[in-house]
Amino acid sequence: MGGYMTGSQFGVKVGWRVGIFLALTIGFPFIVYGLIVATGARGIGGASGALAVVAGTFLKPVIILGFAISLLSPCWQRMRSLGFPGFVGLLAPFLFLLDWPYFLAIGAHWGVAFSLGILVLNPPLFAMSALAMLIAMGVASPPENRSPSQRAVGRIGGALAIVLFVIALVSTFPMLWVMGRIWLTSAGGKPAPFVLSATLFYWAFVIKPFVCAAFCMAMAAMAYLSRKESSGHSPGGSETGGGPLLRSPASTSPGSSRAAFGRR
Repeated sequence: MGGYMTGSQFGVKVGWRVGIFLALTIGFPFIVYGLIVATGARGIGGASGALAVVAGTFLKPVIILGFAISLLSPCWQRMRSLGFPGFVGLLAPFLFLLDWPYFLAIGAHWGVAFSLGILVLNPPLFAMSALAMLIAMGVASPPENRSPSQRAVGRIGGALAIVLFVIALVSTFPMLWVMGRIWLTSAGGKPAPFVLSATLFYWAFVIKPFVCAAFCMAMAAMAYLSRKESSGHSPGGSETGGGPLLRSPASTSPGSSRAAFGRR
C-alpha cells in the first residue's frame, strides 16, 4: 500500500479523515434537518421523526464504516514505515469500529438508539485507544536499532493489544448476538440461548478501562523512546523527506577522520 510515509504525511492524511468524520458526526442533526426540509416532511405529523430515524439508521453506519475504511491504507503504510508489519496498523480502525454504538447514537434521533436496543452509552474507550495509537504512529520515528527498552515496551504493547482485542470481541459480541437473534427470530419465536457466560462479559467490562489506559501509556512510551533513540543517532532527531535518514559516506567510512582533518 504505497512506499515510505513520514509522520507529517501520516498526520495530514489521518487528520483530514478524523476532521471530516467529526464534522459529519457533530453536524448530523443539520444533515437530517436538511433532508426533512428537502422532502417536505417538516409539516407532516410524525413524518419528520420517522425520516430522522431512517436517516440515522441507514446513513450513520455508512459514515462510520467509510471512516474506518479510509484509515486502512495510511495506517498500513505508516506502520510499515516504522518497521512493523503493516497489519498491526489495522488495529486502529478496528478499535474505532468497536465503538459503533456510541458514534451511531451521538447526533442522531433518539429513536435510532431505541430501535437498535442501545439504551446505555458507555464512554468510547476503544476509540480513545485508537486515537492514542494514531497520535503515537504520527509522532514516532523509525529507529536504526531498537534499544532493549524499546523492545521491552514493544512486547508490552503487543501483549496489551492482544488483550484489548480479546476484550473487544467479548464485550461487543453479546450486543451483536442479541440484535442478530432479535432480527432473525420470527414473531413469537424464542431466541437461541447466549453462547458466552455473563461472568466473562462482566469481567471484560470491568478490566476494559484499565487495559485501554495501559495501552495508551504503552503507545506514549513507544513514541517517546523512538524519538529519543532517533535524536541520539540521527541529525536533527526527526524524519525528513521520503525515507529514513542516511548517514553520509564521509561520516561512516574508516578514513573519514583523515579526510576531514588531514594526516597526523
